[in-house]
Amino acid sequence: MSRVLLSLGLALVVGLSTASAQDAAKKEGPKKPAAEKKAKAPKAPLTEAQKAELEKKRAAAMEKRFKALDKDGDKALTLDEFTAVPEPKKPAAKKKADPAKPALTDAQKAELAKKRAEAQAKRFKALDKNRDQKLTFEEFTAKPEKKKPAKKTGEKPARKKPAKQ
Repeated sequence: MSRVLLSLGLALVVGLSTASAQDAAKKEGPKKPAAEKKAKAPKAPLTEAQKAELEKKRAAAMEKRFKALDKDGDKALTLDEFTAVPEPKKPAAKKKADPAKPALTDAQKAELAKKRAEAQAKRFKALDKNRDQKLTFEEFTAKPEKKKPAKKTGEKPARKKPAKQ
């Protein structure tokens, strides 16, 4: 008798959970493709007050990040401090591995780490305006200057010849 009641109870629970999942799917409507989700109506341009508020928030966030990276408190970042990843306040939630994507090998991870370090060093160098190997807060928050493209004169630039050994 108890087995019958137990199996009826399980069937009822399974039936209810399936029904509630179907109801939730109906409320959400049909799923839109990713391309449709990205297409949004154009937003109205920001007002000057909104721009000022966003800049204020950005400056506060940059100052907080700068202080978190400046481990020795000398109000300047070295390359080691700049490339260090600050400790997270909360442990990151573990993501489930996507079976469709193969896991990275150790060699691939090492290659990615090498590329990341090179990119960070390049950015550090671009931000370090006075070339003192330290970033002040002003340098840290400045946008790096982009190299100006060569003027188009209709002629191709002369190729450098490799040095003979």
